[in-house]
Amino acid sequence: MAAFLESRDLDPVWLSELMRERVGAGLLLLTSSPVHGLANPTSDLDFIRIQEAAIDGPRISTKIFENGHHLEVVSFSEAELAVGLQELSRLADLPAEQTVAGFRVWDKQREPRRKQTERIVNGLAMDGSAPYLRWLPALSRVWSRAALQTAIEQVVHATLAEAAGETRGRVGYAYNVLLHLMDGLLSHHGDVYTTRKWYVLRWTRLMAEGAWHDERLQSAAAGLERLRKDVHTFLDPAAGGHPLAAPYTEVVLDAVQATGTARAVTVGVELTGRVRAFLPGAAVLLGSDGAVMLPGAGTGTDLPFTGAPVGLDELSALDAPTAASLLRALRAGAARLRIGYLDEEAGR
Repeated sequence: MAAFLESRDLDPVWLSELMRERVGAGLLLLTSSPVHGLANPTSDLDFIRIQEAAIDGPRISTKIFENGHHLEVVSFSEAELAVGLQELSRLADLPAEQTVAGFRVWDKQREPRRKQTERIVNGLAMDGSAPYLRWLPALSRVWSRAALQTAIEQVVHATLAEAAGETRGRVGYAYNVLLHLMDGLLSHHGDVYTTRKWYVLRWTRLMAEGAWHDERLQSAAAGLERLRKDVHTFLDPAAGGHPLAAPYTEVVLDAVQATGTARAVTVGVELTGRVRAFLPGAAVLLGSDGAVMLPGAGTGTDLPFTGAPVGLDELSALDAPTAASLLRALRAGAARLRIGYLDEEAGR
């Protein structure tokens, strides 16, 4: 940190005094790209301040322009941070499904929000210390599980799109699978950073360093890297008939197993919309973002996997009309995926 601040002609003592003058006393943390070695000459400097007094309401960052520097700082109280870190530890100890559920409602329920919590755990004080780094293992586990589940959901969409005959749509989902798998494996290795634009750069850095926890994780990373280098080839019209979903499903399951999250993954479907009669023998499923004509008798149970869930590797057996109906229902917000984990391990 000292070298970075020196490169910007900034003094930690001056920064501390400036922030105390502008926003008040408290523990000042440098966060974001400089902490991860990713800052460039045009990067803003983001700070978080932890104060003793309580703070009410949503937080808005204070922007400070001083001596040609663009500084931003947002403040939280010691008490609310303590509650958030306790929740982080609790989520890390739960089964994977509950971990992800808690992660996804975090921002609706508490301050600091997920992004700021990650910044605080990784943040560096002006003396160069990392006062909240002891929460990094919990942060890594929660963030890794959340990223892996998003990758699972995206590979489900890729599989449905491929089965429905969407030659380009499946590639878009495939890119998402790769990005979230990168984030999941990076987080598992303690490199947790919420900003998506840095995923690929951080991933290529980790690949170059080869600092994997074990050979199982290294093998999963190698499989991901092979897919990353070839994904663009599926945009060629001539590749329309080449299977994409199966190898992506395989690498997702490999990552889930390598991280100790679970032995297997199941997929179910839950209706969130309302079924309304449309024509004799047919109905419409109304979602938050659109409507879907239901196949068959139109009861909603005609959509696959609304009963017993199936294995993630069993989705490709769907015929094109059924896959297309389910994909439209998911896109319309009329149905959602239920991801389950079998024989979950203790994690490593």
